[in-house]
Amino acid sequence: RVRNTCAASLYARLLQNPMTVKEEGVVSASLAGATIAEFNDFIQHAGLGKNKSPLADNPGKVEDLAVAFYRLNEDPHQSPNLQIEEGDDYSFLMDLLDDKRVLADPDLSLALLRVMKVLSRKLNNRNNLELEDIQTVAKYLRNTESSSVTGEAASILLNACYEKQNVTMAIKANAVVDLSWLLASDSDDVAANATGALQSLSYQEEGRTHIRELDILEHIFPLLAHTSVKVRIRAVGVIHNMSSDVPSISVIRTGGAIKELVSLLSDPNVVICSSAAGAIQNLSREQASKDMIVEVGGVPPLSDLLFGTDVQTQVCAAGALLNIVGPGLESDTVTGVQQPCHVAQRKALSRLVMLSLVTGVVFDGIYGDDDGEDEA
Repeated sequence: RVRNTCAASLYARLLQNPMTVKEEGVVSASLAGATIAEFNDFIQHAGLGKNKSPLADNPGKVEDLAVAFYRLNEDPHQSPNLQIEEGDDYSFLMDLLDDKRVLADPDLSLALLRVMKVLSRKLNNRNNLELEDIQTVAKYLRNTESSSVTGEAASILLNACYEKQNVTMAIKANAVVDLSWLLASDSDDVAANATGALQSLSYQEEGRTHIRELDILEHIFPLLAHTSVKVRIRAVGVIHNMSSDVPSISVIRTGGAIKELVSLLSDPNVVICSSAAGAIQNLSREQASKDMIVEVGGVPPLSDLLFGTDVQTQVCAAGALLNIVGPGLESDTVTGVQQPCHVAQRKALSRLVMLSLVTGVVFDGIYGDDDGEDEA
């Protein structure tokens, strides 16, 4: 492949563009990397060349422009494109991704998918996605030559499925089945992105039902003990979401996930710990799961979490304990008669929970940090 412009020089030239800011503090579209206008302009004009196709006339330039744009926007927290609220015209990009020549070229596929990943972080772009776009991205989940390509495709779906309508389209595109095959990938990034996409899907009721009906949960359970923290965070996030689906509770219980969830209550990562507590709170609505939580020693770590510093985790732990321990404090388990001691025990538990939550709220208000969305 002949390249007449290298990505490095393009990146350097783009960085030379001055940053301009409007009076209201909104970043201008003239900021380097803020839009894909230069990319689109080249695609349009290259189509007027000898072969009437940018992929035939100068595929190297297409890749170089994509790489340069991605380098400027790789970090979501410093992405010029994400600072511009207006949606982007990514129709030319999707036409390229739908081209067989791109599908057959892993390097070009990766570069273009990364551009789409950046664009999928923006709400307006996610809302403008169509079924054909989701179907195009899903094709890359089946790439057998490059794990990087499949990982980027999964990350696009992770972002896209924040929106309910895109969950519906991902299901229609059979993307959920393709994602499930990536869960056992040797690449931590691929496994994390695939699990993250399923986490986004499982946030919606339609996604939860589809995941349950495809029996994907059993492939998530082993990931709760994965060596990668990111994979564990997203795996327990999927279980947390799925635990709100009543028919899935017995699947989680019989799949042996409760013991692993209890062990995650002591995980040093607060996100993992909080999701595990949330899942256990939901599972404790079922008597059989409640009994198993007690059997595997879930009450002590839940009690410990009442005195933690993360309010959301405290709330989930308190809810779980009230589900598990609370009913037994209402009356004698044999006679069913409520004695004064039962009333006192119930009040004591309620006061303990309230005190721990108030302490957590105060601590969080002083020292807490706000975490952003899990974007790819």
